[in-house]
Amino acid sequence: MLSWIGSPEFHFVMVVFGIVMVVLGIRGYSRETLSRSELLFVLVASVAWIAYSLADATAFLSLPNFISSLFTGVLSLLFISLFFYWGYMRRGGEGD
Repeated sequence: MLSWIGSPEFHFVMVVFGIVMVVLGIRGYSRETLSRSELLFVLVASVAWIAYSLADATAFLSLPNFISSLFTGVLSLLFISLFFYWGYMRRGGEGD
């Protein structure tokens, strides 16, 4: 009954949703409705969301496996670096 959750089409929609969240986060930060830490939280969550669903989404787009692996690897590194940067900024704010 819930076999559509694992489908490549659903994962493609998840990637599009993650990209929309990144755009909305940047838009909110530029309009000063989000603080820097809130923007970083949105970016970390969106990149993790996209990295998780990208592998199956590339099957929907019929991309070769090496491109899928490259995208997933780059987004995973971006997620880790954003997470560490967010933690560094939070730690720096506590000492002030």
